[in-house]
Amino acid sequence: MTLPIIKEQQLTYHNPFWHNSFPDPFILKVRGRYYAYATEHENYPGADTQVFPILTSTDLVQWHDVGKAMPALGQQYSRYWAPEVTVQNDQFLLYYAVHTSEFVGSIRVAVADHPTGPFVDSGYDLTSAFVPWAIDPHVFRDVDGQWYLFMTIEYWDEQNGFVGSGNAVARMVDPFTLASPLTRVTAPGHAWQLFEAKRQERGGVDWYTVEGPSVVKHRGHYYEMFSGGCYYRDNYAVSYATSATPMGQHAMRDTSWHDCEGAGGSEFLLRGDENHMISPGHNSLVLGPNNAAMYLVYHAWQNDRIERRPCLDRLFWHGDIPWTAAPTHMPQLMPTQPRFRDLFESTVLHPSWHLLGGSWHLSQGEVIQKDEFLKHAMLRSQEPLGSTWLLEINLRYVVGDGSYGVLLESDDTSIQVVLTPALSRLAIQTPKETEPIQVMPLPNNLLLKAWHQLMISCCGSILRVQIDGQQTMEAIVESQDSRGLALRSFSLLTERCSAAFSAISLTDHFQDDFLDDRQTSSLLGWHEEREDNLFLSKWQIRNDALEQLSTVQGTHILLKGAALQSYEFGTTLRLYQAHERELSAHGLVIWCSEEDKLLVLLQHYQAHWLVKIEGYGSFTGMNASIELPETFNPSAWHTLRVQCLDEQLTIFLDGPEVFVTPFTSRSETMGLVTRNASAAFTSVWLTGLLTAQAVVSQ
Repeated sequence: MTLPIIKEQQLTYHNPFWHNSFPDPFILKVRGRYYAYATEHENYPGADTQVFPILTSTDLVQWHDVGKAMPALGQQYSRYWAPEVTVQNDQFLLYYAVHTSEFVGSIRVAVADHPTGPFVDSGYDLTSAFVPWAIDPHVFRDVDGQWYLFMTIEYWDEQNGFVGSGNAVARMVDPFTLASPLTRVTAPGHAWQLFEAKRQERGGVDWYTVEGPSVVKHRGHYYEMFSGGCYYRDNYAVSYATSATPMGQHAMRDTSWHDCEGAGGSEFLLRGDENHMISPGHNSLVLGPNNAAMYLVYHAWQNDRIERRPCLDRLFWHGDIPWTAAPTHMPQLMPTQPRFRDLFESTVLHPSWHLLGGSWHLSQGEVIQKDEFLKHAMLRSQEPLGSTWLLEINLRYVVGDGSYGVLLESDDTSIQVVLTPALSRLAIQTPKETEPIQVMPLPNNLLLKAWHQLMISCCGSILRVQIDGQQTMEAIVESQDSRGLALRSFSLLTERCSAAFSAISLTDHFQDDFLDDRQTSSLLGWHEEREDNLFLSKWQIRNDALEQLSTVQGTHILLKGAALQSYEFGTTLRLYQAHERELSAHGLVIWCSEEDKLLVLLQHYQAHWLVKIEGYGSFTGMNASIELPETFNPSAWHTLRVQCLDEQLTIFLDGPEVFVTPFTSRSETMGLVTRNASAAFTSVWLTGLLTAQAVVSQ
């Protein structure tokens, strides 16, 4: 028997995360493993020369070179740029730009059965029928299943002719075909986007550049991050645009997308410094190992200016505004691992699994239940779910007439989340009931024998299930626990079929965006703690936020989740109305009991606003305050975040760190607080942090 090797995760990393040239980096996450792709550095590769370097990692920081993606096409082609890879039913699709002359190029697609290739060009040219030159492909899939190809093309206007390069989008008929028309997203023209004044190759016009689109949906809106300026000059930077739709209806005259230009005080999301990270840009986005934190991946020149190397930094949201500390070059906290993760890369099952029937076998990164006729087979995890959690299960159908998925259990509740190939559906159901609680039909083109990802989370009485990061199903599940579902364990499950499972991960996490006015705070698992015999709090979900509308004198506290020892907790918040005579405050609470708690507040004092820390009980002595600038506006949205890690409490306001103090964790519950004020909160999140992770490997 081979025993698992336990590796301890390093605590910090610094940029760049790879020592060699790796421009236009794109990272794909597949079944718990990351694959990074970059522009080919050789401009004129010979026939059958391999292009597009690939790296792989399990933690986003420690990378290994695994070769190159595909052979070059031949002598007539040059400049292989900006590869991005997506996956559809186990088919990996590499979209890339390639040139036949300096200002003639197109976007093509290559295909492979594995993210490391070998990729084979499909023979399809997606863009030449629309425009003579296109680069920087980015594939975005919306929640309705529709795919879009964002790209960079040349822009012009009727008076000046060519003005530069900008971003456009087209709807995809299938992975190899675009539908007409191309539609405007982000045009060039702002002063900081100047590529070259009087560019001779384009007729002597001032040439502006917008390129490198990367799209994400957040709180119901679409965000396109893009690079602008000249990639080898100091003006190269990243900004963003927003839209209510991924693609408007008016082709190249469309105005659905709006540049931020000044949102949050700056038009830049990412801009270089003079010495360490120069001209950062061409970013992509990727979820961290815990499936909760989002990361910005980009390249930058260092002060040697020899090559563009890849960098990684956390992306935060201040309500509807993205923010990052990037570019960074000092040590950063490692991307947090899940509390439990198994990639099934060992030769024996991890001891945390308990066999409860079935014929389970390990094979090349997966565990397979092979008996297709067995009525009921289970592999139960001994890792408890906790109070708020995010569970990732990758799974594929093998053979049989039944169902497969996950069983979630508590003392009084059993819930199945199962796929049934014969019915082409995903269902939330209880084993004893004949009718499911909730059913979602599967898309016609979804092949269940391919790998698919289930993301399952529990918020109070609401169970959420998402398949392949797109379609989401919610169900309200009744429980005897007044604070919602108290699910304690999960099991991999098959019933009269054979199925395989891979890349299982569990993270202590919740995020509430309060976008559904039909929900209540209690339904989402929040419960009120009343101080001073107050019964006049008015917590309600309204206007895409959780509001506390009472200005009655006193402190109003709302709590959620079980105790954690290391965590990140934050929210975006704003003041509505202050009490006429009393000092007003709103913020976060770290709670052990009514007598034992720590308040982290935005508080009004005389003519100023403060970040104020108030300790009670065992937290007594931690009182402190930091005065904010006179320009601070409490009625605007701000993001307040606390991080408890390694006996240290760090407080962040609108991104940057504002206060650090020694802190001995006492297994706290987290909450929201108002004092003598009404206020609104949105995008509240809590994530457990791990400084070391036991990783099972071969």
